[in-house]
Amino acid sequence: MQDRYAGDIGDYGKIGLIRALQSQGLSIAINWYLVEPLDVEKKADGTFKQEDGKYLIPEKLKNCDSVLAAELTRIAMSGHRSVKDLEKAEFVPDAVYFNEPVTVLDRIGWHCRAMETLKGADVVFVDPDNGMLVKSVGKKSARSIKYTFYEEVRDYVQRGQSVLIYNHRCRKQEAQYFHEICHKLQEITGVSMTDILKITFPKCSVRDYLAVPASAEHCEKIEIAFIAMNQGIWGKTGMCRIPSFPCSGVNSFE
Repeated sequence: MQDRYAGDIGDYGKIGLIRALQSQGLSIAINWYLVEPLDVEKKADGTFKQEDGKYLIPEKLKNCDSVLAAELTRIAMSGHRSVKDLEKAEFVPDAVYFNEPVTVLDRIGWHCRAMETLKGADVVFVDPDNGMLVKSVGKKSARSIKYTFYEEVRDYVQRGQSVLIYNHRCRKQEAQYFHEICHKLQEITGVSMTDILKITFPKCSVRDYLAVPASAEHCEKIEIAFIAMNQGIWGKTGMCRIPSFPCSGVNSFE
């Protein structure tokens, strides 16, 4: 996550989804995976090569949650948008936040501090700039700060916290894309692919959310929340959909 994206359509979907999880009685912690823009993302004059943060909430989609849409638009148009503005707005009541910027040199220390801050919540939402780490990016490279490491997800799951992951869609076919991520998550976390849930928000830029549940109870509640989003106003307006690739099924938890 970058401060310059605060209040855009991506936040609209993610906060709506987190609220749906919270409505199922799940307590929420949020790790923004906050990053400063890399030099390669900027032009010589200091402006950005890609204006990803320009996607405000379209009028035709504001009826999914008109109050949330209005507040997010206000933040986006304020001229000083940041994740701290999202926190202060208390969109997710009683949520716990970790907003320390990700670093390359102290990644392990950063992760340990995040775990300490976010302990106790049922679900930890991780919001990396890009998504789960890809093969083309090394853990010590400058670009690694834009990704969540699979081992970081594992650490939360192993202590009983489910993890909701933001992942920016790549250009692979949908089935292959989800299969590769779910398989890797299963390999590292031990959670069966059939228990990893997912939902897609396709407007403006395709954003996927994968949930790695730490228990059968969490799995059931998360699935109910995803289905409610898909069948409710969010799904009916095309803001979200549940992909056909089967990442959910009979619980494998013992």
